[in-house]
Amino acid sequence: MTERAQPQPPSHPEGVGDDTWLDVIHKMDEVYSQLLRDEVALEQKNAQLEASQQFIYGLLSSMSDVLVAANAQGLIEQTNQALCELAGRSEDALLGAPMQALLHPSQDGAALQDMMHRALTLRQGHSVELMLSDAAGQPVPVDFTATPRYDSRRRCIGYVFVGRPTAEIQRAYRQLHEAHEALKRT
Repeated sequence: MTERAQPQPPSHPEGVGDDTWLDVIHKMDEVYSQLLRDEVALEQKNAQLEASQQFIYGLLSSMSDVLVAANAQGLIEQTNQALCELAGRSEDALLGAPMQALLHPSQDGAALQDMMHRALTLRQGHSVELMLSDAAGQPVPVDFTATPRYDSRRRCIGYVFVGRPTAEIQRAYRQLHEAHEALKRT
């Protein structure tokens, strides 16, 4: 019987000694430690971001005024619960829709375009009353203010529309006027 040669344990590559391997292991430990620190920092930032998002969501959902964020072309990017309830549509149904889709058919879209143009040229908020369609398709007067949104280079990237339905205010003024007239007659 012939004897087989026993496999030899792997030897270090030529010119690489134990010190080099210890340096490699030390560097790997440093990199791993840095990765762990980065992961912890990332998790902390993620927790802060989630808390901020919850805070903003709480603000948006508690607003009674309608709120719409649109891009520079007037496509809806964000809304709040007040607008969804007024329009009778979910936020998902509104996202990506043109702002003009919120308008009642009796409302000329030119007023919306003019409001956006004025807000941009004046570089500040501009207000106008627009007729929106409610969930039943009825016109609802809303006093809207449009404010341009800018990026870090001061380029307009969209608009923020904040509106207050004026029907309640108009009804209150009408009741006040009627009460005043009734007082004058007595």
